[in-house]
Amino acid sequence: MDKTREIKIEHEYPSKKYKSNIPKSFLFYFILGIHTVRGVMIPYFTIWGQLTFFQLMILQSYFMLVIFLLEIPSGAIADFLGRNKALSLSALSLVFAALFYSIVPNFFLFALAETFWAFGIALMSGTDEAFMYSTLKTQGKEKELTKYMARNRTMFLIAGIISAPMGSVIAEFISLQFTMTFLAIMYAFAFIVSLSFKEPKLNNNNGYKPERYWPLIKEGFKELKKNKILRILCFDKLTIGILIFLLFWLYQVYLEELNVPIILFGFIASAISIVNIIFMNILPMMLKKAKKKINVLITVDIICGIAYILLGLTFNPILGIILIFTIVATGYPRFLLYMNGINKQVESENRATVLSTVNMFRSLLRAILFPIIGIIVMWNIFAIFIIIGSLIILFTLFTRVKSDYL
Repeated sequence: MDKTREIKIEHEYPSKKYKSNIPKSFLFYFILGIHTVRGVMIPYFTIWGQLTFFQLMILQSYFMLVIFLLEIPSGAIADFLGRNKALSLSALSLVFAALFYSIVPNFFLFALAETFWAFGIALMSGTDEAFMYSTLKTQGKEKELTKYMARNRTMFLIAGIISAPMGSVIAEFISLQFTMTFLAIMYAFAFIVSLSFKEPKLNNNNGYKPERYWPLIKEGFKELKKNKILRILCFDKLTIGILIFLLFWLYQVYLEELNVPIILFGFIASAISIVNIIFMNILPMMLKKAKKKINVLITVDIICGIAYILLGLTFNPILGIILIFTIVATGYPRFLLYMNGINKQVESENRATVLSTVNMFRSLLRAILFPIIGIIVMWNIFAIFIIIGSLIILFTLFTRVKSDYL
């Protein structure tokens, strides 16, 4: 049988040869979701890593810029090597990132680690989806791509919930350093799993069209320029969303300030993820019952703003943790409130274009904002909460979003 005929058959009939890619992908994502450092992120960087919070924010700003710069070349590498090899290289890059982070405390070594980390994430971006599509195509299930990618994401989240308390226990009874070393070991297992991935050999890229970054951005700018409602929705989603996201980097600094034991950090991190998952499902139900969607959005934002301000005025750990959960419950899922509105404003073929452009703005704004946040936190952690809360309320009061936009 010639090669062309073999390829044609693999297009038309399910192939057992590539079926194992699916459970291996679930395992791959689960391992990558293990993040023992996440539960003790701030103590790791500031105590073991000997960084100031400002230096940490400089590293994160650098990380955002590197991901942005590597988006195009990483896609070309995936096309050249093949998606299975690109995923292996991604996992290997994360191994090196974790190793460099766990050798000795050194800012420049940490920057090198962030470079590897950014390369690993950029290389995986889009490649994992294309690889899953190719595999499902050989099984005649390519229309179920969303379902299988959601399962990958679920495995990733479950691993994160389980591993965050592990990080606290490791930090308490072994060392903060080993929380990162352990991560390198786990990523090495992900690399080993990826070596068993089999690249489907099909014609015409299996019908999957990879997104090219710069053409998308250009088209995204055009779309945002001509559509006023879309600009309003994206601006509102982006500005307040970034302010709320800052909690990820700030809450452990706050817990340290209140002398919360480090062994509890990972359990609190896991609880944050669980609260997020619960309210990701509750908020859409609230939206369906609401007569005016804008009232839900304003309520969510005002609650977040007030909770942030109260966090800046609270020195009680229990009340502080409750306020953190309140921000997570209301603020983290708020992006769901914009989904229908943005989808109504954008043609289906341009949706990825607009989202990619918005994500670019988000990355650049974070890169600019992180060092500023770092300086303020070095001055007063409580002040930054009051500033963020006040800005959220200010943006909410002057929002140009209307109910019929959502």
